[in-house]
Amino acid sequence: MTSITAKGVGGPPPRRRFAGLAGVIIFHAVLIYALVSGLAQGVVKVIQQKVEVSVISEPPPPPPPPPKIEKVVQQPTAPKPQAYVPPVVNPPPVTQSQNAIQSVTADPTPQPAPTPVPVVEAPKGPVSAKANCSHLEAPEYPAKAQEDEVQGVVSVVFSVGASGKFDGSASFNFSGDIPPRYRSSFKSAITAALQGYSCQANAQLKQEFGFKLDSGS
Repeated sequence: MTSITAKGVGGPPPRRRFAGLAGVIIFHAVLIYALVSGLAQGVVKVIQQKVEVSVISEPPPPPPPPPKIEKVVQQPTAPKPQAYVPPVVNPPPVTQSQNAIQSVTADPTPQPAPTPVPVVEAPKGPVSAKANCSHLEAPEYPAKAQEDEVQGVVSVVFSVGASGKFDGSASFNFSGDIPPRYRSSFKSAITAALQGYSCQANAQLKQEFGFKLDSGS
């Protein structure tokens, strides 16, 4: 028959368990001291510095590629057409002959002086119209004066121009037998007759017109 002897429950002996428990307590005490005294913050800063150093230490980006330089090919320029300039031809020298020199140096032939045009002086007036007019016309007897048997003599001084025609300038003188209210009719009749006169140019003429009724005897 086999006998079994019990030597106790399994695990480390009690002395070793007390040593491990004391180590745990010391570790926690150190940890609490570090947190209270700021040692942990220093540890965090060290960690951050390490992180920052790791970020700075990244390699720089590669430089951009250099710009491409395109080569400009210059087109050959066509030569500009040049204007045609004709050659200068000098005229041949003119040789003056002896005859030409003689014609220049010869005295000009004297020209006859122009014959002065005779100036026809106008007759100093007033002069007689019958003696200086080639055409005369008789005035008509005014109808009203003829009906009323008005008679008399009208003296007229008038002028003619360069054409020998009456220029409209005239003065009338009536005899006492013609009443004033009939004089305008006599004046109109005589003026109409003067329009048909042809006389010497630029002259002052005079003429008397007698208006007399035929008695029928």
